[in-house]
Order: sequence, then C-alpha cells, then structure tokens
Amino acid sequence: MNFEDVLLGIAIGDAFGAGLEFQDRDWIKANVDFSKFINARHLINTFDVDTNIFTKNYNEWDYTDDTEMTIGVINALLSKEQFSEELLLKHWTIEYNKGIKEKGYGRNGHGSMRWVFNGEKSIEEVRVFQRDRKYPGNAPPMRAVPLGFLLSDDIDKYAIINADATHPHPKTRAASIIVARATEYLLVKYENSNKIISYCLKHIQGIDKETADLLTLVNQLPTPSELKEQHYEVLCGKQPITKPRFLPGIKGLPSDAMLTGACVLYVLKHSTSAFDGLKNAIKIGGDVDSIASICTGILAGRYGIDSLPNFMVKNVEAKEKLRQLASTFQDLILSH
Repeated sequence: MNFEDVLLGIAIGDAFGAGLEFQDRDWIKANVDFSKFINARHLINTFDVDTNIFTKNYNEWDYTDDTEMTIGVINALLSKEQFSEELLLKHWTIEYNKGIKEKGYGRNGHGSMRWVFNGEKSIEEVRVFQRDRKYPGNAPPMRAVPLGFLLSDDIDKYAIINADATHPHPKTRAASIIVARATEYLLVKYENSNKIISYCLKHIQGIDKETADLLTLVNQLPTPSELKEQHYEVLCGKQPITKPRFLPGIKGLPSDAMLTGACVLYVLKHSTSAFDGLKNAIKIGGDVDSIASICTGILAGRYGIDSLPNFMVKNVEAKEKLRQLASTFQDLILSH
C-alpha cells in the first residue's frame, strides 16, 4: 500500500465531487460521463440558501474541507502529541489559515466549522448544535481515513475523539469508526470487500443502534447497476431529501454522518478500482464530494491510482504538497 495513492485519491475524489456537489442524482446520470471536469455549482438549487456559499472563492480542481481536514488529522498524528480534540482543532485551524495565506480566502465547505473559523460561534456552541441534532453532519467520517492506519486497538478510540472534536454524537462516532475500520480492513488487513460491512458492523455495536440496523439493510442491497428508487431510500433516506437534512428537494445523499458512512461501505463493497469507486459514489447524487473523497482514497490505496483518468491526477490541486505529506505519514505507518 502506498499512502501517496491514498492521499491523492482523497483529494481527487473530493475535487471532482466538489464540482458536482448537491446535484440531483438524475441530473448527474444524464450529464456526467466522467471524461472531463464539470463545474455545476452555480446550478445548485439552494431554495432558501445563499448560492454564494457554493460559488464564492471556488476554483475548478480545488479540493475542499474534506481534504483540508484530513490533512489536519494527519498532521495531528505526525505531531506525536497526545491525540485529543484540542490537538485536532489546533491543526484544522492551522491548515485553514494556511489556505487563507496561500489563496487569500478560506477553502470552500466547512459547514458549521465555518462559524468557528469566522468567529461567529465558539467551538463549544458548535458542539452543542451538532450534539443536539437528530442527524448530525458528516465532517467526522469525511476526515477519518488516516485513523485506519493506527494500531488496531487504538482505532475506535481515536475515531471517537475525531468525532467528539466537533460533533459529539453517537451517529458521528459510529460513522467515524466505520470509515477508519473500512480503511483498516481493505488497506491494512487487505481483506475481501464482500465482507467489509460485516466487519465494520461489529465495531459499532453498542455505539448507535440505528446505524447498525441501517448497515444490515445496506449489506442486502443489490449492485449499483441494479439499484432502484426504493434502494436509494435505504442509502440516502427519504427521497427527495427533506428538511432538516441538507440539501432539501434533491434526490441524493444529504450531509448526514450516518448515511455517509452507510454509502461509503456500500460503494467500497461493490467497487473494483479507484475510478469505479469514484463513479459509483458520484452517481448517488447529493453530497458526493465527501463519499467520493473517502472511497476514491481508500480504493486508490487498494488498487493503485493508475485506474483514474490521467486528467484527474494531472489537475488536482497541490499534488507535490500532498505527495510530501504522504511520504512523511508513510514513514510513521511503517514505524508501527
């Protein structure tokens, strides 16, 4: 396993998915053939949300908060300081401020963490907001891939810390564990993808029953080419998305930790290359940059990044920075 492939895959899935974020599943199937980058962010039907949050300071092939916060997790682990919510917040803030220094503005995305970075709310207020939601946001799973390379006995503990740093909720803890354990299962243990859901399911027993019940249903779904509307209701919840899940009115995956974890496992189970995983993730619709980022990263580590079209590898932002960071993190992994 080459962690450079993982990190580049994370950024590529994130960046390609960002152009199609919050597009309706049917629109994606009709308009995306994966032969070129498509920026449809100006077409997002935001209803009562300001469209500028999706288009302002956005450039094609930029990665978003998914990759930025994953880099923060990696740097927290590289620091060799005691892993904690405070350490993660420190490194997420450092990485966000680097983006401002380099670009002149904060990176696209960030959900409720934007309030913290902009000084609108404290981290304590954000934690209360996410803790009290029935279905909290999906930031914890989107940044959890590096945790799968820890010693197996540490993975669940660190994944919970990752969730509690911003979203202290049983569903985000479960989703963070799911992504970390999926990474371990495919890239460290190198096991058969057919049993990935069963493996992750046993690690969230006692964490969140609704998530566990959902994974049992997802494990019974047919292959992507055979999915029907009732199957998408299992993967994505009620379709079209309804409030308070985001973005209401479209068919696809909402910004939801539990459903993101379930969709990730479904895509990983049924994909045979990084490009296959990217396409399967994007075709779900909705919040596709997060699942595309996670799945493309893990599958690039499993099968190599060579299956991705060259234009994706060529154009993704900050390749050399990512390669250097990946090399340093690879050394940490090998030292365990």
